[in-house]
Amino acid sequence: MKRLILVRHAKTEPLTEASSDFERKLKPRGNKDAVLVANYLCKKNIRPDLIISSPAVRAIETARLFARLYDMKFEKVIEESYVYDGFTIQTLVDEVSRVAGDLNSVMVIGHNPDIAMAAIQLSTGDFFHFPTAAAAVLSFSVNQWEDIKKGKGRSELFICPKDLK
Repeated sequence: MKRLILVRHAKTEPLTEASSDFERKLKPRGNKDAVLVANYLCKKNIRPDLIISSPAVRAIETARLFARLYDMKFEKVIEESYVYDGFTIQTLVDEVSRVAGDLNSVMVIGHNPDIAMAAIQLSTGDFFHFPTAAAAVLSFSVNQWEDIKKGKGRSELFICPKDLK
C-alpha cells in the first residue's frame, strides 16, 4: 500500500506585502494552523517518510513546520519546482515515483488549484473546498508508486484547521 498526503500550504501574507508571489511568507495564523493539522495527523499515526514541497517560501515554511513536528530531518524535505509551476497527475505520479522509490508514505505540500485537483482526480473524494493548511490523505492498493491511477485512491481522511479549533 502507498499513502499520499496532499497538503495545501498554510495561510500567507498578501501579495502586496511580499516582493513576489514566490516570496510570500506564512502569517502567524498560518503557522498555528499548520501545527494544528500536523499534530492531528501525528496523533492519527499518519506520518510521511518523505516530504516533497514547492520551493515557494510559504510552502517550504509549511513543510519545515510539519517536518519539525514529525521529528524528521530537513534532508527528508525536498523541493521540487513542478509543485510550484503546476503539474498533471501523470507528472505528480512520475515525480513521486522517481524520488520516493520504495518509501510507502509521501507528503506533497503545494498550492491550489493543483493540490485540490490532484486529490479529486486521484480519488473519489470531494475536495473542491481545500482551504489553506488542509490535508487529504489518500491510500492506494499498489506496491509501486508508478502503479497509481486516476480515481483509484481511497480517501482516508480530510482535515482542515477549522475542524480542529
